[in-house]
Amino acid sequence: MSPRDPDAPLEVDGVPVLLAPVTGPAHAGLVFRVGLVDEPLARRGITHLLEHLVAPGTARSGTHRDSRTETEHVYFHAQGTDEEIAAFLTGVCDRLRDLPVDRIAPERDALRAEAAGRRADWMPMWRHGARDFGMPSYPELGLDALTAEHLGDWAARWFTRENAALWVGGEAIPAGLKLDLPSGERRPAPAPSSTLPSTPAYFVAGETDLGWDTVVPRGPRAAVFANLLERRMIRELPAGPGDAERIRTRYEPRADGTARIVATIELRPDDAEAALGALVRLLDELAGGQIDEAEVAAVTELTADGLRTARQRGARLPGQAFNLLTGHPLQSLGEAVAAVREVTRDDVAEVAARAYRSGLLMTPAGTRTELPGYTAAPAASAETVPGRVHHGRGNRALRLVAGPDGVSVDDGESIASVRYDACAALLAWPDGGRQLIGEDAVVVRAEPALYRRAGRVTAEIDARVPADRRIDLAAREPAAIPRPPRTRWFRSGA
Repeated sequence: MSPRDPDAPLEVDGVPVLLAPVTGPAHAGLVFRVGLVDEPLARRGITHLLEHLVAPGTARSGTHRDSRTETEHVYFHAQGTDEEIAAFLTGVCDRLRDLPVDRIAPERDALRAEAAGRRADWMPMWRHGARDFGMPSYPELGLDALTAEHLGDWAARWFTRENAALWVGGEAIPAGLKLDLPSGERRPAPAPSSTLPSTPAYFVAGETDLGWDTVVPRGPRAAVFANLLERRMIRELPAGPGDAERIRTRYEPRADGTARIVATIELRPDDAEAALGALVRLLDELAGGQIDEAEVAAVTELTADGLRTARQRGARLPGQAFNLLTGHPLQSLGEAVAAVREVTRDDVAEVAARAYRSGLLMTPAGTRTELPGYTAAPAASAETVPGRVHHGRGNRALRLVAGPDGVSVDDGESIASVRYDACAALLAWPDGGRQLIGEDAVVVRAEPALYRRAGRVTAEIDARVPADRRIDLAAREPAAIPRPPRTRWFRSGA
């Protein structure tokens, strides 16, 4: 869809609007350029909680309302009559200006219930660390500490008319729609960080976790490659009842002009080794150009059909609105379909080779760890920080190092270090236990009770980690507090 008139763009109360007719019920959505990438780890969950606070309750029969917090954006969506759509989106904006703070506690409980059924995606954390694009891997650690003031400040910074766009699937903008948002500024997404010294890389996850992700330039070539990859995975990975439903790829465009492609496989434990081998072989073959021209042609047609179907339902509008927010060009359906049909076998082979080079493989625990061409993603630190050494009680190989720049733990096999100037979050328990999470996702568990003469370490950590990175937790059950091993002494002789 192209803008109606570049010289006189559609807008509502200063918010730009994308309008297109659809088959079926009318719908509309309001999108803001803020998401998980913008949250510091110690405030993880603030955008999601704010979204829940301002989205009204269950819609009447025959209508549909939903809202969602994504990696780089938040949207509020309604389907129904013009009056229902206008009431929903107008109400969202009104509540953003006057937050219903009395609902903070019940909405926190609702988010915890959601999290209980959510499957973790560990690949963002291993690729990006405990910051920006690594945030989707982390639980909503900041929920308990969030106050009405925190939420109000977040709304004022991110939920503004300059940082929003509206899409409408229908004949006209709903009458009576009012987007009373404060003035602000357009907020670009942060640049993705990286913790991977080299790629392709791999890390070991749970027994049934197998997946792969990569980052490539966004565009029709990458979208076709993602669809072809899923098709090949379904065909070539270990077959069995329901396997096609257990294999998925996603193509996720980003504001910076790249796209994340992620492939996941829900494994049965007995399939882990065979599935890993099959996926590694498939990625090697694609990177080596073993791609059939006829299959590329078939996939491009399926991709084009998907664009046409999405256009009829208005499903292209949310992506177009996000493009508008992030400065990417808007394409008509004809332009998008033509671009997909221009994709050749060589184009897909080029994307496949690039995708392989930047790939990150998530391997199941218990499977082989020697993967030719892949480097183990770093799971530990290279060295300890300078400072005082506290040996473990009952285990002298265990060392806690505390210094003015940070804290380290060395267990004799690996080192974990977090510098205070790169500490993403500090978890604090009333018994003195502290857990520091570094921006590189390395975790240091500083439990003073486990070490000799370490009583003052807790106070030093508390003094040096900024207050806005601290998360105070409830008291632990006694059995959950780490204790030094018991040493049994025997007297020799009669």
